[in-house]
Amino acid sequence: MKRAVVFAHYDKQNIVDDYVIYYLKALKEIASDIVFVSCNPIENKNALNGLVSKIIDEHHEEYDFGSYKRGYFYLRKNLDDYDELIFANDSCFGPFYPLSKIFEEMGKRDCDFWGISKNNFGYKKSVRRFIVWRPHVQSYFLVLKKNVIKSPVFDNFMNSIKHEDDKRIVVSNYEIGLSEILKENGFRYEVFVNAYGRINNITILKWRQIILKHKMPFIKCSLPRLVNKSSTTVEGYQDIIKQVSDYPVELIENNVLRTQEIKNGRHTSPIFIKRLFFDILAEMPFFVRKFAALFISKFLPFIRD
Repeated sequence: MKRAVVFAHYDKQNIVDDYVIYYLKALKEIASDIVFVSCNPIENKNALNGLVSKIIDEHHEEYDFGSYKRGYFYLRKNLDDYDELIFANDSCFGPFYPLSKIFEEMGKRDCDFWGISKNNFGYKKSVRRFIVWRPHVQSYFLVLKKNVIKSPVFDNFMNSIKHEDDKRIVVSNYEIGLSEILKENGFRYEVFVNAYGRINNITILKWRQIILKHKMPFIKCSLPRLVNKSSTTVEGYQDIIKQVSDYPVELIENNVLRTQEIKNGRHTSPIFIKRLFFDILAEMPFFVRKFAALFISKFLPFIRD
């Protein structure tokens, strides 16, 4: 298999972090070419020497799909050279498991495109404030086979990507929209981690279980950065990773410190209580969890990381 990767990057300080370099090295083991696309000019381009075939670092406000679009346009004239096109981004730390094993497993599946995980829920098309049943492959890691990337359907979709003011529209039109339009045109998909299908976004609410039980190779960056602390607990994430991998967890710790996302590092509730509390909450319907997040933030701050 000859593969190309379009890697979408964003950093507040416009640098390529060490955890990204680790990820790119892992991608380099399974891909021939990596097109690195950042939505702002990069300060330390030399960090990418020997890892990527092309750097596109220009300001745009089209989120990850805007970067995917630019990388795709760069590769479009040479798509015949590749068997698969991979879209990946820097929203994850990892991988904790070899990507080669995942590609070996997914190569046995009868599908036209696949991802690491899927979400069965998404914003309603007409009123983007409600969560409804909209199954889709999550776009932080998406693999498209030749029959997809050479199709007019896919090319038209990539050409349709533009700036949107509301990130919910980006998710609805592009992340969810891509899976929907490909399925509508007869393309079939699979996912590597196919578990907890009735839970909205397992990468957040079931991150621990999918790493330990389903060989999930990543943890979303938002978790150690405590963006989701009203939805789950990540205390002890280092030990979870060390159970399955020799991944250098200091890459995560250093990134979190640099990006200064942790506002309060004190843990005021025992870890087993927090895990039990949030595991039960994960099983609740979306509207219950939405209300609970507000309640926790205001009245139960001690239960949060």
